[in-house]
Amino acid sequence: MRILELGKFYPPEKGGIETLLRQLSEGFAERGAVVDCVVARGRTFKGSFFETGDSVQRGVHIHRLRTICELFRTSFAPGYLWSSRRWPADVIHSHFPNPVADLGCLLAPRTTPIVLGWHCDICIPQQYLIQFYTPMLRALLRRVDRIVVATPNHLEFSDWLPEFRQKVVVIPYGIDLERFQLSEEQMGRVAELRKIAGGRAILLNVGRLVGYKGQRHAIEALREVANAELWLVGSGPLESELRRLAGEIGVADRVRFFVDVGDTDLPLYFKACDVFVFPSTTPAEGFGLVQVEAMACGKPLVASNIRSGVTYVCSDGDNGLVVPVGDSAALAATLNRILSTPELARRMGEVGRARAFSEFSSPVMIQGFMNLFRSLTQQTGTACA
Repeated sequence: MRILELGKFYPPEKGGIETLLRQLSEGFAERGAVVDCVVARGRTFKGSFFETGDSVQRGVHIHRLRTICELFRTSFAPGYLWSSRRWPADVIHSHFPNPVADLGCLLAPRTTPIVLGWHCDICIPQQYLIQFYTPMLRALLRRVDRIVVATPNHLEFSDWLPEFRQKVVVIPYGIDLERFQLSEEQMGRVAELRKIAGGRAILLNVGRLVGYKGQRHAIEALREVANAELWLVGSGPLESELRRLAGEIGVADRVRFFVDVGDTDLPLYFKACDVFVFPSTTPAEGFGLVQVEAMACGKPLVASNIRSGVTYVCSDGDNGLVVPVGDSAALAATLNRILSTPELARRMGEVGRARAFSEFSSPVMIQGFMNLFRSLTQQTGTACA
């Protein structure tokens, strides 16, 4: 089977969807598929916007496209438009939202089945852009054969999908859980990490330092959470602003920034923390794979009540607690409740770990997609290994 993946970026670019794209692509390749993964030139790519980069990594053929510019968090790479002709496939799997790739799907051969990975509803504050994009989006939803969402919430809360619910399939995101089975040597490093906090409880957030991730609310909440410190793992344009906020409200000595943590070390930080904090503020946060990573380490979650898959992963009262969006006071009160009730934290951590292994494992996710791809290629008579 030949699979064409259309994504935004590919590792070493950081991000949940980038990690997911690599897992899927490598998983398909390991199961014998020929995988072409087409993405835009990312920030870490050596060279100008107009240069390309092709490589093969663990069996995946990665094609980084020339990019004209970045606008509204979208990379405009014209190569998406003819990607389905340049790299013919038995099935196309495109990751939404990505406007130029969406248009590329509309230009693909009508005989090629398309699976649309719907990570979240598109969020465009500018109304004139919504009016421009709506006709193309509706055409895309009519064209694709299946729409994959990670949780039932994605369908329930979507402004676009209910009309096309007969095409919707739920396949939860999965991660490589083996990464979080730490060796004795790694557990020693976890103990060393915890010493940094000097006996304080560790509240952890992992993600890009950007507005919709809501780290400012975690910093504000820290004022009301005694004997705890906040660890922010990630980098982004808001780093200096967040550092300034921590200083202004008097918690700078309890906010630590870890801007360059590699993938191999990341499990150590999850294992070291006491509570994982996920204060994102908009449905652009469609799921939160980092929540599953914290669950795999047996940590309780505190997440915002976003109309997305976030609250499916963080099931209120089971493996975590949900707080109102942008409410720093409620976040502080909830963190204090967990930190002051060790039995509650332990129980939620155990429930979360069990759910991570039963619902959100990478092999289960990959097999779900492979079964879907095979069913579509058999229906259309496309060649299928």
